[in-house]
Amino acid sequence: MKRIKILKTFFIFLLFLSFLLLSNFAVIQTFFMATLTFNVAILTMFVIGLIVIYQAALKLIMLSGTFGTLAHKQGKSLIFYLKGIDKVLPGTISEMFEKRSKNGLLYFTSAEAHNITEWLGEEFHNQKSYTSFFVGTSLMLGLFGTFTGLLVAIDEMGAIILSFGGDDMDMGEIMTSFAGPLGGMAIGFASSLFGVGSAIILNIMQYILTRNQVIFMHDIEDWLKGKIIETQELEVQDKIVSSGNFPIQHSTSNKNINMSPGQGFSDGFINVFVSKMSELSERIHSSNEVSNGMYTLLNEQLTKKSLSGEKEVLLFENMLNNLRELNVNQFSSTSIMEESLNEISNVIIAEHSTIKQSIEAQAEHNKKLIDLIQALNNKIDNISSSKA
Repeated sequence: MKRIKILKTFFIFLLFLSFLLLSNFAVIQTFFMATLTFNVAILTMFVIGLIVIYQAALKLIMLSGTFGTLAHKQGKSLIFYLKGIDKVLPGTISEMFEKRSKNGLLYFTSAEAHNITEWLGEEFHNQKSYTSFFVGTSLMLGLFGTFTGLLVAIDEMGAIILSFGGDDMDMGEIMTSFAGPLGGMAIGFASSLFGVGSAIILNIMQYILTRNQVIFMHDIEDWLKGKIIETQELEVQDKIVSSGNFPIQHSTSNKNINMSPGQGFSDGFINVFVSKMSELSERIHSSNEVSNGMYTLLNEQLTKKSLSGEKEVLLFENMLNNLRELNVNQFSSTSIMEESLNEISNVIIAEHSTIKQSIEAQAEHNKKLIDLIQALNNKIDNISSSKA
C-alpha cells in the first residue's frame, strides 16, 4: 500500500499560509479589529473545523498503518497484532478479522470485503459532512456580518442626510459624522473577508484529505481483491433460473426436461477447514504443554537424587530422553504442517481467479445449451403444427 503523506502536505500548506499572514499582519489585524463580534465567531468555527480535519487525517494515517501491517504480517505475528485492532476498527470488523486469521492468513468473502469498503466509505462521508458544516457556518457568519454592516451604514447615512436641514452646515461635523457609515462598511467587508477566507482554507485542506482518502480506498480495494476466496453463483444461471429448476417442456411428447443449476462451492468449506485446522493446532499445543510438564516433573525428581537404585536412574534418564525427542518431533511436525497450510492457502488464493474464469466460461456454455434446446423445441413445435 502507498504511504500516506497528508501531514507533510498540511504542513507545507499551513507554512505558506503563515507566511502570507505574517507578511500582511498589520492589515489583517486592522480588518480583524473592525468587528470583533463576528470575526471571533468565524475564527472559532475555523479552528474547530481545522481540528476536525486534523483528527480525520490522523485517523486516516492510523487506518493506513493498520491495513498496511495486515497486508504483510502472517502466522502468529498476525494473530498477535489482531488482538488490539478493536481500538482502531469497529467491533464487527475486528471480530471478522480475528475469525478469518485463525490459520495465520487473512481471506474474506465478497460480502465481508464489501462491508469493509462500505464502512470506510461511510466514515469518510461523515467526516466530509462535518467539515462542510463548519465551512457553511463560516460563510453564513460572514454573510450575516455583511448584512449587519450594511444596515449600520444605511442607518448612519440616513442620519447624516436628515441633518442637512439648515443653511448653517458645519463641514467639519459632517465629515466627522461619516465615521458611522464607514464603520458599518468596515463591519460588513471585514466579516465577509474572514468568512470567505476561512471557508477557502478549510475547503483546500478538505480537498487534500479527500484525495488521500480516495488513494487509500483504491489501495484497500486492490488488496481485498487478492484476499477474496468465494465461488459465487453463476450470474447467467441466476438470470435464467429464478427458482430451483428450469423446466423446458416438449409440446408433442408432454415430457419435461429439468436442468438444475450448479450449486457452486460456498465458503462453508473454508470455514470448516480453518476450524478443523485450528482445533488440530490447539490439540498439538496442548500435547506439547503436557509433554513439557512431564519432562519438567521427571527432571525435578531426577535432580532431587531421591532414587535408590541405579536402574531407576537409568529408567528416568531414558524417559527424559524419549520425551525430549518427542518434543523435537512434535515441533518439527508442527512447523512442517504450518508451512504446508500456508502453501495451501497461497495456492487457493492464487488459483481462485482461474477457477472463477472457468466457472464463468461454463456458465456461458450452459446458456448456449439452454438456448439451443429452446430453439429445438420451437422447431419441433413448428413441425408439429404444420403437420396438423
